[in-house]
Parts: sequence; C-alpha cells; structure tokens
Amino acid sequence: MTSIENEALRICVNEKGGSLTSIFDKKKNKELLYQPIENSWQGQDVFIFPMIARLVDSTYTIQDKEYEFKNHGLIRYMTGTSKIENGDLKVTFHSDEETLKRYPFAFKAEAIYHLEGNQLFVSYHIYNEDDKDMPFMVGGHPAFMVPGVKREHLFDIKGNYITFPKKLKLVRIKQEETFSFNIEDEDFMETDRIDLSKEMFIKINTIILKADDFEELTLHKTDGSCVTMHKGKAKYLALWSANEWGNFVALEPWNGIPDYLHPNKDFYKKPGVQTIKPNEEYIFDYSVSID
Repeated sequence: MTSIENEALRICVNEKGGSLTSIFDKKKNKELLYQPIENSWQGQDVFIFPMIARLVDSTYTIQDKEYEFKNHGLIRYMTGTSKIENGDLKVTFHSDEETLKRYPFAFKAEAIYHLEGNQLFVSYHIYNEDDKDMPFMVGGHPAFMVPGVKREHLFDIKGNYITFPKKLKLVRIKQEETFSFNIEDEDFMETDRIDLSKEMFIKINTIILKADDFEELTLHKTDGSCVTMHKGKAKYLALWSANEWGNFVALEPWNGIPDYLHPNKDFYKKPGVQTIKPNEEYIFDYSVSID
C-alpha cells in the first residue's frame, strides 16, 4: 500500500489494481471508503480497463480471433509500480505476455491520485503503445460507506440519498436479472433525488444512468455528511450496492457499458467502446469533495 495526505484527507492505494483502499477524513477522524466485511463484497474500488463489467460468455473478438476477459477487464488483476511524484500518488501498469493473451494490444495505464483541500482528484491515463487503433472502455468504482441499521436479513441503508443539481429525466439501461446484461434504455424517473435502500438494489442490481445531462451528484448520509462526485467526461454513472450486508453504495463513473444480452462480439463495434490511435494518450478523470 502507498499513501499520501494533506491537512484534510489521507488516502491509501493498493499497487494491485491501482485502486483506493482508504479515503480518511482527518478532520472528522472517519473512514469514508467501504472496508470489506464478512458475507459481502470484498472489493473497495476498481480501476476498470479495458472492459466494463461482464461479457456474454466472457468472450469477444478482434479481427475474428476470440479472446476472454474476466469481470472489469485487466487492471484489477495486475500489480503496478507506485511512486509519489510532486505530492501525487501514481501507479503504473504495462501490458505483458499475459495481458496480450487476453487483449492483443500493447499499452501503458496509469492511475494518478491528487489531493487538494477536501477534494480527491482521480485520473486514469491510457497510452496506446501498439501500431493499430486500440479499442477500450474505462471507469472508476469507489464504494463509499453509508450509515445504517443491521436488520435480520440485510443492512438497512434507508435515509441515505443521492441528489442532482436540478430535476432530471433520468434514463437507465434496463438489464436482465441473471447477470445484468443490458437489454434496452428505459425512463427511470424524473427527479433530483434518489432515495437509497437495499430493496431498490435487490430489484435493480446495478442502476446504470445515462449521464450526459448532469455534471455531479451528491451522496447525503444520515450522519449529516456528504460526498459529492464530479464525474468528468463519464457518459454513464452506475449506482450499486451488495444486496444484503454491505454498508456502502458505489458511485461509478463509466465511459463504456456492460455487454448487451445479444451482443456483437467484435469489440470495436460494442456500444460505449472508444479507440485510441497509435502513440496517443486518453485521460479519464473524476473527483470527489468531502463535506
């Protein structure tokens, strides 16, 4: 683990996956990032690249050759090299013989973490080191702890809620129930607020919202504290919580989406896929403010 801090926050990042393991509010002496508990999700955050969530049959094709991804792609299973540079924490990953078996492109990927007052800035830098256009998706997956009450069958998170700066006609991507593969767009609700509950996440495993119409959202907790996410250029925002015991909600900015139920196997043609030309760089970033 590697950490950086300022007068307000301290963060820790794991070299495996380059993801956050702690966001600590020094002024309130409180951990903000979910800390895994028994019988629930054992993750905390994911640097998602180059595939978001799952593929049907876990497979895709490049130039008619079949390859396989695990959930959320490659980086979460890799170990990078960390260093602190000008006060920022950077974790760097390089493609290798093993990644080329699953994703036939040479790349470098970096997660960079920067603190400024009560704000955490996260940026993912993707470099195409190959000689052909490189298709990819990218996203974040920070899970923030929320207060609640442990009931007989679940951890009740009612009373926590999310707000948007204005009333929006939210559109979500409807999913089939088994593995959450996409089916079609549907109107979700017209609102500036989403009340959180485990019942909602049992009914809709992952809420994937089209995010072009809003720049930020705020998680309001029953203890009076807030976390505001500025989503950057993310075209989608996913909301997720483990159905039963996890005392968290994940706010996930995505550029890309999971597979459709009846997909085009060609990765270049999947909805949400972007491409980087050889020797070019793509930057995806978001930030969170702590109140």
